[in-house]
Amino acid sequence: MDIGPVNHEVDFCKVYDMETKEKVERILLKNSISYFVEWEDKGVGVLFFFKKTREKSACIFRIHSDEVSRAKELLKPVLGSKLKETGGKA
Repeated sequence: MDIGPVNHEVDFCKVYDMETKEKVERILLKNSISYFVEWEDKGVGVLFFFKKTREKSACIFRIHSDEVSRAKELLKPVLGSKLKETGGKA
């Protein structure tokens, strides 16, 4: 179920592997940027019971619209040219 932006949340970036996801999370947490991770819909059973499948699934990071420019700067070393918005304001 997609309810759209909540409390000025926007889609920020999409990552495809757990290593990158964990790096992005560490940087956001260290810099007090709250976020929400939404996994691409692969079905509840797949996400919870098959770790290897989840490692190959994509997830979308959502952050507050006011934090987009700061997050872009902080995440350049991790995401580099892969940093692309998934549809939110930037």
